[in-house]
Amino acid sequence: MLLRIRRHLDRSDDRGAALVGVIAVMAVGLIVCALVLSSVVAGFSFSRTTRASIQSQAAADAGVAAARVGLFTFGNCVLQPTPGVYASSGTPNYSAVIQVLSGGAWVNGCPAVANMTPQVRILSTGTAPGPSGNGTTAKVEAIYNYLWPGVTPSGVAVYLYAGGIVQANSSMDMSESPGAGLVVKKGNLVCGKNNTVINGDIVVDGNLDLGSNSCAINGNAWVSGAVTLGSKGNVSENLSSSSVTPNPPGKQVGGTYTQSGVLPSTPNWVDIPYTPSDWVDSLGTPYEVKTLSGSSCTQYGGSTGGTIPGNPIIINALACTNGIQVTNNTTFKLTSDVVFFAPMFSWGSINQLNFASADGAGHHVWFVTPDNTADGKPTCASGEGDFAVNNSFQIQAPIDAMLYTPCSFSGKNGYTWRGQLYAGGYSDLENNPTYSFTSVGIAGYDLTAGQKSTTILTPQIGTVISNRNVAG
Repeated sequence: MLLRIRRHLDRSDDRGAALVGVIAVMAVGLIVCALVLSSVVAGFSFSRTTRASIQSQAAADAGVAAARVGLFTFGNCVLQPTPGVYASSGTPNYSAVIQVLSGGAWVNGCPAVANMTPQVRILSTGTAPGPSGNGTTAKVEAIYNYLWPGVTPSGVAVYLYAGGIVQANSSMDMSESPGAGLVVKKGNLVCGKNNTVINGDIVVDGNLDLGSNSCAINGNAWVSGAVTLGSKGNVSENLSSSSVTPNPPGKQVGGTYTQSGVLPSTPNWVDIPYTPSDWVDSLGTPYEVKTLSGSSCTQYGGSTGGTIPGNPIIINALACTNGIQVTNNTTFKLTSDVVFFAPMFSWGSINQLNFASADGAGHHVWFVTPDNTADGKPTCASGEGDFAVNNSFQIQAPIDAMLYTPCSFSGKNGYTWRGQLYAGGYSDLENNPTYSFTSVGIAGYDLTAGQKSTTILTPQIGTVISNRNVAG
């Protein structure tokens, strides 16, 4: 009897120990379940946050895309329900604000002729949809070039393909010219006498002769050939050439002299024919064309411009054998931008020929003798001649002028020029001229790159400059 009781007690102790183990296993299982559940909940929360972030970013990018498409059509920006804002009405949820450059600062608004903005900025805010989005937003800033039809300023101040003479109290301010102020593509430059001052860098693929009577280059000079400084010629900054006289140049070179014939890159000559379709205004409207022939080849100045006041005009005098004829004491008063095409401009015997503004506003005037031979070098064809001025020829502020001729430029005796000069033949700039650079350019060509450009017919958004996420 006692033995059976003892055996029963022994079995009861074993069962208690097993129960403790089961409870321990269950506790561990509950902990594991809790951890798994916590991970699932955390993962779900993380997934929701990530999804909201992705959705808001996609919405912001969609806003940029919508605004970009709209800005391809001029005037579309101001036609939005809120002018200058591209906003969605559903999903994706975005609001893209358009800004233009004004006085170097970004301001809200659309591209317009009144601002002629060179760039636009799109500030697009995207919002994740629905309650799960929890108001998550992303903001993208995208900056684009903005393209306007019309003439794009380009090119250096003075481009003398075959070289020339610059001397005799000449004053030339080319310091603001992009790259070099004066370029000689294939030829020599002579600056030999009487206190000439050239403000700006020069590049000469040939020889440079500064003579013996104080020709000063206030800038750098790169010359592939020999440089003759004479006794008074000087270069205020650095000089690079294959040789120099005197050698060493001493104080006649303000910077460092480097014996090298290596030149910086300069633009090639561009052959520009008569192509009226290249000439459009800032909205893409073609220039009016007026053709001269016979007695109309003689012009007497006075009010000059488009039939509609302010609208630009091409005056085609290519049928005038001797170009446009004028008389002494003639003033052309420009009411708009004016382009003169002629086989030559033989005004060397004319006294007091002036180009001025009729209304006080700034206008451009172009003098163009076409180069009809597409060979990448100037061709002064039979029947074409030089651009020659003399005795108080003046481009008066605020008029800016551009000369393009495959022939030569001959300017003497006290003329004044504001703008740019491009000449293919060996040219003269001497006897008290005053030259100041303003960038004008020519329609259908990039003179800086030395190549044809695309004529844009409508204002539109251009290439992207930057695209990034921003705070706020």
